[in-house]
Amino acid sequence: MPDPNDLPPSQPPPPRPAPQRVGPAAKPAQPEPKPKRGKWLAAVFVAGLAIVALVVAAVLLVHEQNKGPTPEEQVRASIDTYMQALTSGDLGALRTTTCGALADYYRTIPDAEFAQVHDAAVAQKALPVVQSVDQVQITETTAIAQVTAYTQAEPTQSVRTFDLQQTPEGTWLVCSPAT
Repeated sequence: MPDPNDLPPSQPPPPRPAPQRVGPAAKPAQPEPKPKRGKWLAAVFVAGLAIVALVVAAVLLVHEQNKGPTPEEQVRASIDTYMQALTSGDLGALRTTTCGALADYYRTIPDAEFAQVHDAAVAQKALPVVQSVDQVQITETTAIAQVTAYTQAEPTQSVRTFDLQQTPEGTWLVCSPAT
């Protein structure tokens, strides 16, 4: 074995790097978070449903408004118009809201004579008051309406009927009862 002293002079050992401080391990880079599409899509869906509901409600409302009154409502309105004209003594309105013999009466009576008849009926409290229109029966262009009525002179309520005729224009007129 060779003697350690016999070895050639050794070279100085290579310099060692100085110790370096090592920090905590870096976190791996995280991908950017994706937008939460679920919440966004739900909000868009709810907004869409609300818009659809509003459109449907608007269409139904417009349809209902354009529909106009039913024939029964028109008959009731004609009776109301006639009764207002009778109560107020509006001979012009009575002439345009009646038909048949009743219309003939209002057309042929002179205005001054009608005024006297109306004034006498008011003084005697004999003008009828329609409390309610209870039933309306419509058959093509004719109608019969059952009403509850009374007069101030005789406040006992009684059932009366109105006969009505529809004009070609669609207006309902109060007529004399059919004989």
